[in-house]
This record gives sequence, C-alpha cells and structure tokens, in this order.
Amino acid sequence: MPVWLSELLGEPELGAQIVAGRAGVDRRGPIRWAHISELADPSPWLEGGELLLTTCLSLRHDPATQVRFVDRLTEHGAVAIGVSLGVSVDAVPTAMLTRCDERELPLFTVPYEVPFIAISRQVAHHVFAERYANLSRTIDLHRKVLASVVAGAGIAEVLSTVARSMPGGALLAQDFSGTELVRLDPSGTAVDLTVDVLAPEPVPLRPGGPVRARSELRGRSVLRAPVLLGEHLEAYVVAVSSEPLVDHEELLFEQAVAGVSLELARHRSVRDARRSRIDELLEEIISGRSTTRRIRQVLERMAAPLPQPYQALALAPPTRPSVAVASVCALVEDVLLTHGAPLVGHLDDTVYACAPADTEVAEQVLAATQRRGWRGVTIGRSRTKQGMDDLTTALREAGAALLAGAEEQVHDITGLGVAGLLAGLRDTGGADDFVEELLGPVLAQDHVAAGQLVHTLRAYLAHGCRPGPAAQELGVHRHTLTYRLDRIRDLTDRDPRSGDHLIAYGLALEILENRHP
Repeated sequence: MPVWLSELLGEPELGAQIVAGRAGVDRRGPIRWAHISELADPSPWLEGGELLLTTCLSLRHDPATQVRFVDRLTEHGAVAIGVSLGVSVDAVPTAMLTRCDERELPLFTVPYEVPFIAISRQVAHHVFAERYANLSRTIDLHRKVLASVVAGAGIAEVLSTVARSMPGGALLAQDFSGTELVRLDPSGTAVDLTVDVLAPEPVPLRPGGPVRARSELRGRSVLRAPVLLGEHLEAYVVAVSSEPLVDHEELLFEQAVAGVSLELARHRSVRDARRSRIDELLEEIISGRSTTRRIRQVLERMAAPLPQPYQALALAPPTRPSVAVASVCALVEDVLLTHGAPLVGHLDDTVYACAPADTEVAEQVLAATQRRGWRGVTIGRSRTKQGMDDLTTALREAGAALLAGAEEQVHDITGLGVAGLLAGLRDTGGADDFVEELLGPVLAQDHVAAGQLVHTLRAYLAHGCRPGPAAQELGVHRHTLTYRLDRIRDLTDRDPRSGDHLIAYGLALEILENRHP
C-alpha cells in the first residue's frame, strides 16, 4: 500500500513535526517518492506525488524566493515539504510557513540527528512494498485470466475476472466495427455512453504493435486498446473511469487486453481448424469427388449436423473495404450460432453456409455486414433441400444465385427462371442422362460426320424458330436448314419445329453449353 503523510508523521523514530499546511495533510494524495533538493526551483525534476526534503540552503535569505518555492511545489503536485533544522536554518522561515498555510501544502520539520536517508528509506520501503503487492496481484490475476481462457469461459468472464480488481470503472469489449460485445459497469460509470458515443476512433497501428488511445469523453477518461490477430484488427478493449488509470490499474487493464486476445485467438484457432476441414469438404462436394456417405461421415465426426430442412447460402466478400475471407466466415458463423452448430466454409473467394430453411439467416447476415460498414456484399440462396443427397445441388444453386444478384441484396435461386432450374441440374447424373437421351444421337452423328446439327439447332432456337435469320447466321440456304432440322427429327423422334419439344431442346442445349462450352 502507498504511504500517506499522516503515517510518516506518526513514525516516532523520525521525529517529524508538522508546522504549517495542516489542512493539506493526506489531501494531496499518497507519497510516491522522496526527493532531496537544495535548488530554489526543483519543480522541473518533479512528476507529482513527491515529498520534497531540503535544508533551505538556497532559500534562507530571500522571502520572495521562499514564496515562489512553495508555489511551484504546490503547482507541480508535491505532497509535502520536509525541512531539516540545524543545518542551514534553526527554524523554518516565516514566509514559507505563511505561504504553506495559505496553499495548504503541508510542511514538517526534521530533527538534526535524523538524516534524510532515513526518511527516503521509509518512503522507498512503502513504495517497493506497494509495487510488489501490485505485481503479485497482477500475476495472480494473470493466472485467473488464463484459467478463464483455458476453460473456454468466454470474453465476458475474462473481463469480469479483471473487473473485480478494478471497482469503480467500466470495462467493455467491442468488435472491430465498434459493435458492443460485452459491457461490465457495476458502478454505472459509463451508463450514458452508448455504442454510438463510444464508437472507436481509428487507432494507429505500428510495426512494434498497436498503441493505446487515450481520450476524455463527457468528463470521463477513456482508454482504448486494439486487439490484433496477425495483421487483422479483431476487437477493442475499453476502460472508462472517472479519473485516468494509475500505474497498477493500467497493469490490470493490460491483463484484460491479453485475456481478450487469447480468448479470440483460441476461438479463431478452433474455428480455423474446423473451417479448414469444411473447406476441403466443399471442394470435394462442388467438384463432384465426394459421395453422400463420405459427406455424412465427415460432418458426423465434426459434430456439424446438416439442418433439416436447409438452404445453402453463398456470400461474396465485401468490395469496400477489403476484408479477409476468414473475417467474413467468422461473421456468418456468429449469426448461425443462434440456430445451432454453424456449418460455414469457403472455396476460393466465396463463403458457403448451410442454414435452417424458413429463417431469415441471409437477411441477418446482410444486416450484420452493413452494421460493420461493409459494402458490396451479395448473398445467393438455394431452394429448400432435405438430406445429404441434395447438398451438391443446393451449393450449386446458391452459387448461381450469387452470380446473378445485385450488391447489397439477398438473391434467391427461384428468381432466376430457367437459369435457376439449370443450376440444380448441373454436375448431376440426371443432367447427363437428360442430355444423352435427347441429344445423344445428334451428338453422335456430328461426331461421326463432322456435322453441324447441334450448331444448327442452337441457331434455330436462338432466332425464335425463324428459319430466315437462322439460315443467315449459319451461312446456308433455307433448304439446307430445313434438311438439318428434318435430320434432327429423324434421329430423336422429336421435331424441333413443334412447340411440344422446344423447352426440352432448350434445356438440353443450355446444360450442354455450360458443361461443354
């Protein structure tokens, strides 16, 4: 504990006697250090909280110098003046006594036989004891914070552990956009400081690490520390107090910052490992290399059941500002946590997720990105699906809807018409069977005879079944076009000039074009 002037005056072996400024005893704070000086103005070497010891060698002959001496010490935050008698003066100069009473700066005398080093040693003993106690408390708190992190107690418990050692203030955690994650304010210090008021100012980052940002807000001291994971800003830890934090409180605050950093890093490492496995699975699914059985086994091992029923989401990272894909995945996971175990991963620059059907998860994700100031986000959403067998189709549909969607929008695959229908057919055995059944003989004929039947059919449908424009594009006579259409009819038993078969031919050509451009 720090030493107070009243305690020092109560030490009988020091023989100190208060002779002026009694009203200021213990009102100017604890003694932080003892400083000995015979200068007429020692204030440039003071930081505040010192006990100034002097023999009045440079003060004894000039009352004006004595008054300025007292004034400067008062203004620089000195706690008291100690004057040794019998060395330069036998009594404290009257001008000093009067001025100390006026400024309420305590002044005491020290007997000749008591050296200043005895007083300095007494002060140092208390100062070092206080620092040792603070260090012990900090180490003990560090152990408790680590225990909270290891136990997976979460950011709230980490900050609560620190807050118990910092009564009278508030501790907050914000994400990188300023959205409040945790607020611990038992004394109501920051009750009127809303999220908008506490929105973080940009904190400069430097190669040696982040700096601490100090400010005053509505008469309170605010200390903000950014939390970095790698090169990415993840969160802020904020302390709000009626007065600036003192040394040992800043040590406690640093424990809060370290604890939040460790907790976020722990969660990210677990998330990254889980997401890495999902990323691998996504690549296998979308490329068609994974079977339903394998998908089920992987998800069961990860304790990540597929929601039933479900919809797949595909999300493009924001265009403004540039945000790491991992941060986008983390945001989607946070939203999905309220709906069960999140199933989120990414392939290339697209984030994929599976969400329970008939929920507004996509809209919630979009709103969360907007709250963080992300712009240009687009989300594609598949049809409602059931079971593992439909997962590939669902992901394909979500991706197709994403490509067709506008910025700042959730786009459903059902709004894409024929393109949406085809998205569910691509990369499936059903699509291959459909193309083979309808166009197989035509494709075989083109392969054997190097013909132009498929090309002719595509041009004919593209021009709305009008022979003239189609023949012109192909560079053939209309009779040649008619011959080719007849040949297609004979090979497939379906006349491309009949309205009954136009949709089937159109779908087959669309699938063929996307699979074999």
